[in-house]
Parts: sequence; C-alpha cells; structure tokens
Amino acid sequence: MESLDIRGSNFCVSKATAAAGTTTTFSTTGATLYCIRGKAYSTAAGANAASPTLDAVTGAAFLPISANKGGVFVLCYTGASTAAAAIAVVQGSIEDLDGATAGASASFISGLPEFPGLPDTMTPFAYVVVKVGASGASWTYGASNLAGPPANTAITFTDVMVLPDRPQA
Repeated sequence: MESLDIRGSNFCVSKATAAAGTTTTFSTTGATLYCIRGKAYSTAAGANAASPTLDAVTGAAFLPISANKGGVFVLCYTGASTAAAAIAVVQGSIEDLDGATAGASASFISGLPEFPGLPDTMTPFAYVVVKVGASGASWTYGASNLAGPPANTAITFTDVMVLPDRPQA
C-alpha cells in the first residue's frame, strides 16, 4: 500500500486568483487558505497591494529582464504576516528568447526559466512569467508596470497549490 506523508508541508488549498493591479501593484480576488510546515493560515483578498522591490530570499533588488529575455517570479505567503498585501516574491532564472519583437509571441530557446529555491517559511500561491520581446524595454519586478505591461512585454500570472516542476509557459 502506498502512503503519502504530507506532515510539515507547505501548500495552498484555495485559489488566490493573482493578477496585476494598477501600475506596479498586484491583486488577489480570493480569500486564500494555506499552510506553512503544516500550520494553517488564511488571508483575505488584497486589492492593489504594493509589490515588493527586494527578493525575499536574497534581500537584493530584483534583476531586470532585458530585451529578448524572460524570467519567472514566485509569489509567496509567509507565516509572519497573514495580510493579503504582505507577500514575499522570489526571482527565478532569466533565460533567452527567440528574437521575436513582441514578448507575447516570443518563445524560450534555452529552456524555460527555473524556479528559485524557497525556504520552508514560505508557501507559493502564484508565479509570474515575464517575457520582454527583442524590441521591448528592460523590465524590473516592483518597479515596472504589471498592469497594461509596457510595449512588447508579456506578463502571465498562474495560481498554484504547490510549484509545478517548471513554469507552464
């Protein structure tokens, strides 16, 4: 008989429905239930919450994604705050795109971006894939617009319960 041991796990059990807010902000429309190391938490929906400007793991400013590049950012809740507006964001790898002018039509050529390592004090609830086309301007999480993204930049939010093996791009 197989058994699955989830004791001490981190996962989200409801959909946050993450999306761009206005300008650099983000929103969630759903109340979210999640656990960190098995302890239950909940948070209300958050509207137009400020996006962090520092990577929650490294403490450094997010690296910009330049023209003809794409990357991934993981949005997490922490046990320190259950406020919907208080999230942690961690940046994954930045990879090359195929040279298409617009981010929406660009494809990753060197493989999909890699998710970052997360400490056991964070539960991912969504990730964001950003693709800047060959004629797009450099884009930085927390400083550049999420809403109505800049020309030739594509931004896609995906809600998760746990991180998949790779971004679904």
